[in-house]
Formats: sequence, C-alpha cells, structure tokens
Amino acid sequence: MSIHKMSLLLFVSLFITAQSAFAHHPGYTPTGGGVVEDGENISSVSMLNSPTATTLGKNNFASGFVFDFVNYDQIPAREAHELHEDGREIHGLKHSEFYNMHAGFGVLEDLDLFLIAPIVSRSTNQVEDEDAIGRDERSTGFGDMRLVGKYRFWKKGVEAAVIAGVKFPTGKSSDKDKSGAKFDPEVQPGSGSWDGEFGIALSRSFRNRFSASTSFEYILRTEGGQGFDGGDIFRYSIAASASLRPYGQYPNANLHVELNNEWARRDHERGIKTFDSGGTTVSVTPGMSFVLNEHVSVFWAMPVPIYQNLGGEHEEVEYQILTGINIVV
Repeated sequence: MSIHKMSLLLFVSLFITAQSAFAHHPGYTPTGGGVVEDGENISSVSMLNSPTATTLGKNNFASGFVFDFVNYDQIPAREAHELHEDGREIHGLKHSEFYNMHAGFGVLEDLDLFLIAPIVSRSTNQVEDEDAIGRDERSTGFGDMRLVGKYRFWKKGVEAAVIAGVKFPTGKSSDKDKSGAKFDPEVQPGSGSWDGEFGIALSRSFRNRFSASTSFEYILRTEGGQGFDGGDIFRYSIAASASLRPYGQYPNANLHVELNNEWARRDHERGIKTFDSGGTTVSVTPGMSFVLNEHVSVFWAMPVPIYQNLGGEHEEVEYQILTGINIVV
C-alpha cells in the first residue's frame, strides 16, 4: 500500500497577517509518491499547515474539504471608529471563516495539480457609519480560486519539489454592508486580483513512523478591486509528525507540530502605501490527523500566534482552528 493512501490532502499554508485577503489556507500538499530507498519508503506524510515534497503519484486522485476559522483580538468599536476617523485602516474584524473545497490529481509520478475553491465569510463590527457604530456586519461570498502545481525534482535521501500556482479573481469583490456601502477590499470575499505563488519544499520520512519537512513560499500579489494592491508575502515553515502505528496500518493517528513564520509587505491602495498593514506573524501549530482506512482521513489543528509584529494598528489574531476531511480514490 503506497503512503498516499493514508495521507491528508489539504490545500496551502498560512497563516499570514490578519488583514491579508490571501491568508488562512492550510497546506495543499498531499503525501505519497512512494519513493523507496534502500528498502525504506522516504515519502513524507502530509503536514497540517505547510506543504511537503511528496506527490500523489501518477493517476491518483484526492479531494476533500477544509474548514478554517480565525478569531481576532477585537479593537472596541468606538475606539476603532475614532482611529478610522483619523485616517487609519481599521476594519472591525471579529472572525473569519473559510470553507475550502479542493481536488488534486497526479499527472505524472512526480507532477501534481491542485484546484482550490473557497467560500469566505468575515464577521466585523461597523466602524465607519457614525449612526451604527458596533453593528454586526458580515461579508460572505465565493472566494478566489487557485490552481497550484508541484513538481518533485529530487528523491535521493530526501524529497525536494518546486511549487508554483496562480490565484484567479473569481471571488465576490463588491459585497456591501447593511448601510449599502461597499466593504473595504481587505474584508471582501474576493480580491479582484491575479496573484502568483512560488516555493520549494523538502521532506522525508524515517522508520515508517516519523516525518519531517521544511518549505519556503513567496506570494506575489497584484492590484485588484477598489485599487487595492496587497503586499507580497514570504512564508517559511518547519514541521514534524509521528505516527502511533507504522504507516499502512489502519486505523492510525499522527501527531503533528509546526513552526510557521509569515512576513508581509505593506499594502497599497490607489498607489498609496497603507501604514496599517504588513508585518510578521510566527505561529506554533499542534494538531492530529486520523487515518480511518486506506481511503479516508480527517484532521484537526490549532495554529497559535506566539509573536506578532504587525504594521500600524491591526486586529491581532487570537487563535485559528483548521479541520477537514480527505478522500483518496
């Protein structure tokens, strides 16, 4: 039984800064090209919040669903309104929800393609309308789809793969609040921009029960709706997992831990740099994945920020929850 039959497929990584419209998506990388070296399978299992270098394998297909919940440390509505009146970029964020559907296909033994389609919902406090300060608002709609490819170019001693993708402006970018005004672009379900992503991942497994990986990714963002140009993002992660039973035995469970570091440049709006944007977030992500049988696996993870150095005034992240299911056929 190849290792991809017991893996998770989750789609790309983050956690970047709270204001980024590209944020909050878990690792899209599946496991399981089944590379054997000296009688040992070195292909890594999937991590929960970052990619690995392992591929699905030719003609293998996986699909699934990921729910991503992000809770923010709210700025009191009246204080946020006063900051907004002073020209600060404050959005009254309370929490965000991402309902991500994904599918992956092994085009070749070392080449995978993934399609990710999200529905996005963001809950905010009204901070702009003087007559409705603190009113609950919600922006909901289809998000931006992403097409991502991964090519594994090395598999001796360790697996290494390059990752490249494009985000399409398929999401809703004109949602309005209860007063009839457009939500700010940072709060819209879609960005209205074409973005690219590039990266590299290295990973391997040990003794048929342990896996380790590291990855570097760069997100190149372009101008989208309302003249908003989100800052580019650099992401670095290291991750490890341990299986309670040898790979290939069912049911099974994996314990995971990751260190995720994301840095974002400042945003620009109509060519003007946004002071209240960008910065660095470092999170620790513990979690568990459960392999029910050779076709179905589920997971849970909780990225917790341990360091946030955000540009200007941001609603910092308190915690994030990732959970989902993957089916391999």
